[in-house]
Amino acid sequence: MARKLVPEQHEGKRQEILAAAHRCFLRHGLQGASISMICKEAGMSPGHLYHYFPSKDAIVEQMAGDYLTTLHAHFGAHGEDEATATVLLSELWSMDGWDDLAQCRITFELLAEAGRNETIRKIMIDNTSSVRRLLSETLRAGQARGDVDHTFDADQTSAVLVSILYAAPMLPLIATDVDFGESRDLITTMIRRFLQPSQ
Repeated sequence: MARKLVPEQHEGKRQEILAAAHRCFLRHGLQGASISMICKEAGMSPGHLYHYFPSKDAIVEQMAGDYLTTLHAHFGAHGEDEATATVLLSELWSMDGWDDLAQCRITFELLAEAGRNETIRKIMIDNTSSVRRLLSETLRAGQARGDVDHTFDADQTSAVLVSILYAAPMLPLIATDVDFGESRDLITTMIRRFLQPSQ
């Protein structure tokens, strides 16, 4: 008799596999990390892992969707009347230090993979588009209030702002002496000054 599947246990195991894969991808890259590495990290056999994910691509696709959905949730928690910089940097301001942002570095791996994998590229485009729509609405609301330069194209500007957000977690990789709090303050100031109307 087949063992009855418990949805909560199934999802819990999937999350364990995703966490193990994330650690492997950060160490070895999306291309360098193999199923055997992920299995070892997760403490299970390939046959057991394939019960939850049919392939490594399926793991990568799930990870891409989950991360960008989480990112969107940070933005979506704010209203249109809030400052654009506050909305854009909501994820950054929810963290206590660079270590908390280590998980965000998978974004660069996903962006690189998007150049090779059409499915990942579509996931990145779809999720980033939803984030951009939210930021565009926030920008237009700011322009209506007079808080954001009215000459900016909201849709184009949202793409630039998202690129800054994606790049921020890379700072300690290229400058080991940067202070998290000071860097966050500088990024916030930079964006606020960029958006403010011309005098």
